[in-house]
Amino acid sequence: MSSARTPLRRTCAGLATAGLALAITVPAAAAPGAGATSDGPKNIIVMVGDGMGYNHVDAASLYQHGTSFHQVAVDPAAGTIDHVPGTASQVYQSFDVQVGMSTFAANGRGYYDPEESWGDFEWNKQGPTDSAASGTALATGVKTVNGRLGVDAEGTFAKNVAERASETGRATGVVSSVQFAHATPAAWGAHNANRNDNHGIGDEMIDGPLDVIIGAGHPHFDDDAQPRPANYSWLSEPTYQRLVDGQTPRTFVETTDGLRAIADGTDVPDSLFGLVPVATTLQQARSGESEGQLPFEVPANDVPDLPELSRAALNVLEKDEDGLFLMIEGGAIDWTGHANETTRNIEETLDFNAAVETVVDWVETESSWEETLVVVTADHETGYLDGADSDPSWTPLTGEKGQLPREAWFSGDHTNQLVPLYAQGAGADVLASYAVGSDPVRGDYLDNTDVARVAFELWGERDAAGEGEIPVNALVPVPGAQDGSLTLSVGDFGDGVNLSAPANVGDRLRMTAALPTFSVTDSRSHAQAGTGGWALSGQSSDLVSGERVLRADHLGWQPGIRGERPGVTPGSKVVTAVDGGEGLAVPSLLARAGTEGRLGTTDVATELFLELPVTTQPGDYAGTVAVSLFPVD
Repeated sequence: MSSARTPLRRTCAGLATAGLALAITVPAAAAPGAGATSDGPKNIIVMVGDGMGYNHVDAASLYQHGTSFHQVAVDPAAGTIDHVPGTASQVYQSFDVQVGMSTFAANGRGYYDPEESWGDFEWNKQGPTDSAASGTALATGVKTVNGRLGVDAEGTFAKNVAERASETGRATGVVSSVQFAHATPAAWGAHNANRNDNHGIGDEMIDGPLDVIIGAGHPHFDDDAQPRPANYSWLSEPTYQRLVDGQTPRTFVETTDGLRAIADGTDVPDSLFGLVPVATTLQQARSGESEGQLPFEVPANDVPDLPELSRAALNVLEKDEDGLFLMIEGGAIDWTGHANETTRNIEETLDFNAAVETVVDWVETESSWEETLVVVTADHETGYLDGADSDPSWTPLTGEKGQLPREAWFSGDHTNQLVPLYAQGAGADVLASYAVGSDPVRGDYLDNTDVARVAFELWGERDAAGEGEIPVNALVPVPGAQDGSLTLSVGDFGDGVNLSAPANVGDRLRMTAALPTFSVTDSRSHAQAGTGGWALSGQSSDLVSGERVLRADHLGWQPGIRGERPGVTPGSKVVTAVDGGEGLAVPSLLARAGTEGRLGTTDVATELFLELPVTTQPGDYAGTVAVSLFPVD
């Protein structure tokens, strides 16, 4: 059985976190999916075409090669689905893993339904994710509401994969063709409840653990890469001066020649902040009317392109012999989708495709597929790009090489459609095992949270205490805070929480156990707490036995309150995947207190249960449950 593990934790003011170990033995015949390896791949590279749906990929391929790969004709009224014969033209279209990915946020639409998505052309327009929520899901494995970065739906800190990579000794970086602190790169470098807090996000990224940050957002250059009066939209003036003065952890490079020298390998620092001398995007926002013109007919800005910036980042990060994590974003694909710009959408997608080719070349010459995992995907689709006669059906894009394809835009916003995901290399099979959804048009699909969940599965979420080591926790109070506190304590759980021997319940195995008591003590004054209370929530890791995994969505619980506590309500029963729920794979509420019931100590008692198919493979499985307490406004 697993021994008790209380992990080292980061505790923010007003936030408490506790962990406890789970151990179960299943004596029966595995949930789909491979298990974690001890060290995982040496390198993980995630490439995000922001806003890049299936049709964005094909529009660029039709212009570049005269071929398409993903085209379909769908008529919901007739109930017909016709797949157009395709030709692979992009390097990632030969990757071993090619699946779809859902992108919904914790609010808005909040789910993906294949039948509704393909049964009503308008359904995909309602309540889509934004790039902050989708980036957070890709980076942390946690759903959040639109507008938030690096925190869950309740505002609780969520560790991202870059932070985990840094903990394991790997070098880390982010690269973008838009502002360095825009939502997608910021998802791997910041934790902020407001994606529009540009200065706060920028400062956190610059002062954080990332070894490489590269992107646009220069205060002294416009969208044509020409000098302008200072505009400190993305960097405060003091922070910019710190960069210039060398008062940050990285070498600061802000010239095209300097960045290209790093990309060429002639002047490579140990760490890098590369601020491209352009205001918002490398190329998309440059002057010149592109409507009706062919790609690149409007002269491009003389700044490095995304492939060059990707090479620069890799040249820096590969100096770390322990490995690397890198996120590369083609960010302006999204901008062209919002603007319904066909020509520049093709330009941006081709630039992203070339960056993928750069990464593949690096893997095959400087690394190998045996030690590197490359994931190519999107955070969502933007613009509802489809065939010219789409509404209310889906019509294939067509076109000839060197000409603009015949297509149309049906939105100026994000949509709920599945986006493509391609993966190759070490651990790609684990990612494929997460694609348990089935879409009538795109086939198997996974969720955007699975990208981070797989990385954590391969690299672990935290280091367990070794023999003779004692976990240490620290609570750093807010400077000047008044007396009183909001604290969480957990009853003794000895060597772990051991679920009972399984009982056959119909078509499933069911195992149960009582979690230790969670005690919440609130002694804050009304001046401190205001009109708010507190909430207690938790989430489980997957349970692992060697290379076998029981997904956390098979775990559920039924919370309750000990004694009568007016103003305190327990959370609802958590439904497991066996009954169509998400189980404890997502943060779930244990209890909530409002203004009237928050004071004093509340004891929360919880029954934990595990439901599995009767065919589950035997094994001694172990994992953890993390429980968090946070104030509610």
